[in-house]
Amino acid sequence: MAGLGGIAAIVWGHAPAAVWGLVAFLAVLFVALVIVHGRAFAAKERAVRMLAFHQRGLARLGAGWRSFASTGAGRAPPDHPFADDLDLFGRASLFQLLDATETPFGQDALAAWLLGASQNEATSWPDDLRERQSAVRDVAGRVEWRERLAVEGALLRVDAPDPERFLAWAEGRNPFVVPAAVVVLARVLPFLVLAVWLGSAWLGLPRWSWVVVVAAELAILRPYRAAAAAIAETVSADMGGFSRYRPVFEAAVAGSSKDTSLRLASLLARLSGPTGAVTREMAALERIVGFIEARRNEVFRLFLGPVLMWDLNFVVLLERWRTRQGGRIRSWFLTLGELEAYASLGGFAFDRPDHAWPELDAQPQLRAMGLGHPLIDAARRVGNDVTLPGPGTALVVTGSNMSGKSTLLRALGTSTVLAQIGAPVAASAFALGPVALATSMRIRDSLEEGVSHFYAEIKKLKRVVDLSRTGPPVLFLLDEILHGTNSRERIIGARAVVEDLIAHGALGAVSTHDLGIAALGASGDAPGSKIRNVHFEEQVEADGTMTFDYRLREGLVQSSNALRLMRAIGLDVPIDGPGPDRP
Repeated sequence: MAGLGGIAAIVWGHAPAAVWGLVAFLAVLFVALVIVHGRAFAAKERAVRMLAFHQRGLARLGAGWRSFASTGAGRAPPDHPFADDLDLFGRASLFQLLDATETPFGQDALAAWLLGASQNEATSWPDDLRERQSAVRDVAGRVEWRERLAVEGALLRVDAPDPERFLAWAEGRNPFVVPAAVVVLARVLPFLVLAVWLGSAWLGLPRWSWVVVVAAELAILRPYRAAAAAIAETVSADMGGFSRYRPVFEAAVAGSSKDTSLRLASLLARLSGPTGAVTREMAALERIVGFIEARRNEVFRLFLGPVLMWDLNFVVLLERWRTRQGGRIRSWFLTLGELEAYASLGGFAFDRPDHAWPELDAQPQLRAMGLGHPLIDAARRVGNDVTLPGPGTALVVTGSNMSGKSTLLRALGTSTVLAQIGAPVAASAFALGPVALATSMRIRDSLEEGVSHFYAEIKKLKRVVDLSRTGPPVLFLLDEILHGTNSRERIIGARAVVEDLIAHGALGAVSTHDLGIAALGASGDAPGSKIRNVHFEEQVEADGTMTFDYRLREGLVQSSNALRLMRAIGLDVPIDGPGPDRP
């Protein structure tokens, strides 16, 4: 306002000319303040994102992670062998706990790792997984690198640019082909126009001679002008979804150092090595597109552009860039996604230093000490020792309702998934060999598809049995097996399924309330027994109150609490069975 007042004083108040100096000073000051304000605002935004990064870590220490926005809901295919049973995705899921990615590529990579757990090849076990675990350990200690990667990704995520349209152009199979002679003419003729225009008199040429050269340019441009303009317009419009990722790539490349783990170094080399150089190539592309953007000025596009053969010259440069790097762009984003996934697992490891790094054994087995479920808060988590020493071994888990049977099975499964993606597990010690995880725990019937509860369960059991016949030994986890049918058929069917799995070298655990199924482990105390009975139990206080310690014990459970629980919620049932007038 002061500047406008100064101008008004000069124009209408006949103020001295020196006031112009004041006006100029105020104008410069305004521009400077705009720049300072922009930088201050950017610094504030960056500080907010940095704070959010550390708040995420604090939330992982307690129950706050359940409020994270990213849940991965809908990512698991309906026929996946364990995703639904182990709560890999959705609210209060493993994905929600782990995910610290900021780009869709990072989320895709982390989800793919979780879904691909247990798909072990005998030739790569355990070397590939050891490299991944080493990378997670490496990233866990790189707090500043993880922070910078998360901050740049969060700033990018404000309006979540989608690079897919740009990728479609980069990976297109219809190149813009221009003969070499035309390329040379496109570079030479604009200079010739200028030379003829400036030197026509000196050369003894008519003053309109330059028009002849322009006419030649237009004739040469005619076959290519529409295609060049379309490419220039498309790339200009879609470039934002690609170029805005440059700060994120710069943050990713900054993670390289002389002591970087082999897996992390390999990923970073794809972005900064001789075949990658992502940030340099992105900067080169941005310069080309920046020149193309000049065509958005109508005067330039209609008059100067054709004379300078602007579109043709820069679209040729654009096509050369696409020929050189177009086929690599998607791999750059996929690599960025893997780095973000490693950063998520590294952050999880850093935030939970009490978790154990799994030992990777050559032989199929599972050994755990103090094993708990990672989705249960540390203050409530109870650890148990579990051993499955090799193929053909199993646990039959019995126990009271709510005593911890299903939680134990899910802890075994979730810990196996974490171990197989290179992350630490909620245990004091954990060892795992090459196994393929398969579960039947959460059964979903369907009225729409006409699938009963029992039929849905036997389909899941069939999938587990089929998996035991191929690939590495199956680690099976079966919860309340065949509880959708009568006791006699349940016992016969359940025993047949477990015995079949054992016969094919599977190992695992099955929970049940049915003591007939528990007879599978009746010889659990005998030396060399392959099926053991273990159990949970409740404690009943003098006033009838039930409590649970969630401790795993050897042998078969000797009590049940179903009737007590029914009475506890107000259902009138006898505790000791039918009375004299209750047939």
